[in-house]
Parts: sequence; structure tokens; C-alpha cells
Amino acid sequence: MKKASLLALFLVFTLSLFAQRNSNREYWNTWQYKPIKGMTEKFEAAAAAKTKKYNASPENLIVTYKVSTGDNAGTYERIMPYQTPASYDTDKSAELDYWKANVGKYCTPVGGQQIWERMAFADVNIKEGASPSKYLMKTIYVVKPGHNGHFGRFIQRLGKVQGDRSPDVSSITLRLQSGGNRNMYVRYVGFNKHEQAPKEDDLSWEDVYNEMFGWNTWEADIEQFNNSLEMWGRQSEKLRLVEALLPTP
Repeated sequence: MKKASLLALFLVFTLSLFAQRNSNREYWNTWQYKPIKGMTEKFEAAAAAKTKKYNASPENLIVTYKVSTGDNAGTYERIMPYQTPASYDTDKSAELDYWKANVGKYCTPVGGQQIWERMAFADVNIKEGASPSKYLMKTIYVVKPGHNGHFGRFIQRLGKVQGDRSPDVSSITLRLQSGGNRNMYVRYVGFNKHEQAPKEDDLSWEDVYNEMFGWNTWEADIEQFNNSLEMWGRQSEKLRLVEALLPTP
């Protein structure tokens, strides 16, 4: 039994390592920071200067959001998209030293860097080069071992319905590769205003889902989706773009 457990652990580590070295895959980095009490303005100013200095190019871009709901309200989330395996071979010691000397003294990191793989099959209304959304609804999912297929199927199909019902809303789904539970996913739903013009028809999301994928598939898929999640495996919060920290000249 012990040997079997060690073998399983080795296989998980090997697959994780191989995944991050696959040149055909795209990765996103995230960091979270909490400003020291009374230092929010200084933190924003210092982080803005660092972002403009190091993170204005497409290959090293960072955008920053601030959590506005839930227990993490007031936390800043910095997101670096569109990374490749080669990105992790780049020497970034000067950038890290700059952050430590000029920004780190005003904040406390919440956890550490996390590396996510983009699940492109679940993209909805994503346009490369588009301006970042003003708001994000962020949902973290923790999936039970062996249930990733049920989770992925519903997320992909739900995205197709979202694209039909909410053409002004985008979403992207990422799976954690390093920095936590590898059965953790995050889905960011981006939008620029809360009120949306209703569709001319009166179809519900369930109606459209069943039209697209077959009679009663909504009920069957959502049951399998819910069963795929750990009991505590779904948490949501809203984020707002911090425009002052955009990497613009």
C-alpha cells in the first residue's frame, strides 16, 4: 500500500511538471496582497510605478483588481496572463528586487504566487488585446478527484449558453498547476456594467441549454457538476479593476 501511494504521488508530480513544460499550453500567474493599515495610497502609488516600469509589455503584462466582497475585501489581486513555459526561464531578479525594495514594505502577501493553466475550451467572448473588464466575478471551484470530466463538461456548455444570453460578458477558466490543490479551478466572468439589456425572447438559460445539448441535459449535467465539487468547493467574490495600476505610459 505504501509503495502504491508513493507511486501515485510520483505520477502526480511528474504530470504536473510535464504540463508546465508543454510549449502548447498557456499559463497565468496570480498574486494577492493586503496593504498594511494606513499604507493603501503608498502601496498603490508604488505598485503603479513598478507596473509601468516592468509590466507594460505584452509578454510581462500585469493588471490589478481589488476584491470588494467577502472575507478578502480590500485585497489586491494582480494577474499576469499569456505566459508560456519559456516565460519561467526568464531572469526576473531585477523586477523582484525592485518590488521588495519599493513596494513590499507597504503590503503583506496573501499566500504566494500561483500558476494556472488556461482551459481554452471554456473561453467565452475572449478577444486577445481587449481592454480588461471593469468588474470580475471570481469563483473558485475545488473538484473531487476523478470528477474533472463532469466539471469541465458543464463549464464548457454553460459558457456556450452564456455567450448566447450575455454577449457583452466574457469569461475564462483556469486550472491550478502550482501553488495549491491541482483540483482547484478559477472562473473569471468579466463585465463593464451590472445592468444588461434583456434578450428579445423569454427563454431561460435552462431552455437554451436544453435546446443546444438535448432534452433534459441541463438537469442531468448540473447534478453531475454539483456532485463533482467538494462540499466546501465553491466560493465567489467580486473584484473591481484598479485603473491607477494599469500598465499604461
